[in-house]
Amino acid sequence: MQYLGSGARSTIWSIRHQQTGQLYALKRVVKEHTSDQRFLEQAENEFVIGRQLNHGGNRRFEDIQRIRRFWWVREIRVIMEYCPGESVQQDRPVDVLRVVQIFSKVCEALAYMHESGFLHTDMKPNNIIVSPDQTVKVIDLGHGCRIGTVKERIQGTPDFIAPEQVYRRPLDARTDVFNFGASLYWTLTGQAINTVIPKRSDSIQLKNDLHIKPASELNPQVPAALASLVADCVAFQPGHRPASMQPVQTKLKLIETQLQRQADNGNTKSP
Repeated sequence: MQYLGSGARSTIWSIRHQQTGQLYALKRVVKEHTSDQRFLEQAENEFVIGRQLNHGGNRRFEDIQRIRRFWWVREIRVIMEYCPGESVQQDRPVDVLRVVQIFSKVCEALAYMHESGFLHTDMKPNNIIVSPDQTVKVIDLGHGCRIGTVKERIQGTPDFIAPEQVYRRPLDARTDVFNFGASLYWTLTGQAINTVIPKRSDSIQLKNDLHIKPASELNPQVPAALASLVADCVAFQPGHRPASMQPVQTKLKLIETQLQRQADNGNTKSP
């Protein structure tokens, strides 16, 4: 067993099946205080959703174990697909074509999740794993939910959270579109967008506009079509965003084709 990382009340380990030699990831979530119950619930939630997804871009879930002390569950162990590699946050790609290729794969995984009736709601660069063979995996479904859910509390990561998550309104595919767009913006520019949760205050700013600089202003390598797509994804009002991941994916594929053609033409030019 090898330590891989940690999160809120959880640690991740790599483990090997004794009979088959297959590697898996083991998430251990331990309840130390009464307030930690929500972390156990998130682990349960992640397993329940993950078991219903069967797409190569989403991490597979194998088993769950509940460790009890007397009548109470004090620890949950989730056995998952082992996903080698680094997150986009750990190793941010600087080549715009490579960024588009990675996020096209993320688009596919999220579109499948939506077709299955679920949302991720915590899409961020740290939840995108790129393996050494360039396989892309979307991980961490702890905040996942069914489409149309109104959450009891604010859940999400401040730099990538959609306004409707903060205001606790019904969530749909456009929520993941926003999280996706905010993640793409950060990956292209190295900077987070403004969200309705301010960076240096405990209060929530109620705004009607997020005043986001175009990604192309911060990174001149970003083509206008890509900057426009990102801006559409992170529109303040859900109705102003793409309605689903499908149109986002279609535009990303067109941009990828154009960038690949430019790269090929550049490689064939004589010195």
